[in-house]
Amino acid sequence: MEHIESKMLAACLTFALTMPALATLPSETKEDLHLYMVAAVDRDCDGNLEDESIEDSSFSTQKTLVPDQCIIYRTRYRNDGSFEIRHMRVTNIVPRHMVFIDGSTEYVHTPEGLWPDIPVTPSENEDGSVIWRFGGTLGPGEKGEIQFRVRLSPN
Repeated sequence: MEHIESKMLAACLTFALTMPALATLPSETKEDLHLYMVAAVDRDCDGNLEDESIEDSSFSTQKTLVPDQCIIYRTRYRNDGSFEIRHMRVTNIVPRHMVFIDGSTEYVHTPEGLWPDIPVTPSENEDGSVIWRFGGTLGPGEKGEIQFRVRLSPN
């Protein structure tokens, strides 16, 4: 589960990503898959980072934004084991104070042997998370990235 710490600073929120996304795997491969989350700020919420400052558009583990601005969460995954990982599923919890942006899920990079399924969005499940399912296999040393966007709620 993703854990987010926030603190008020002159009407801004600073978010520090302190835990990665969750992965559901067979028990013998759990220690081989490494997940970590990074974020970039999309102040105008247009999904394009080219019009943002270098600081905002660079993916990192800590970002500051104000209400009604957007953030792009990117989960990076990697197989550090010596065996293929099958039946991979990654779950991203949408943080409280954030509103998921419909249509924003994206498979940024998927290794050749892994087959992405259509992501399950927060409106389609009980816990409000984004669920990414994969068929095929993630080979040793292979890595990929998935992402979604959220807007900081004005409340």
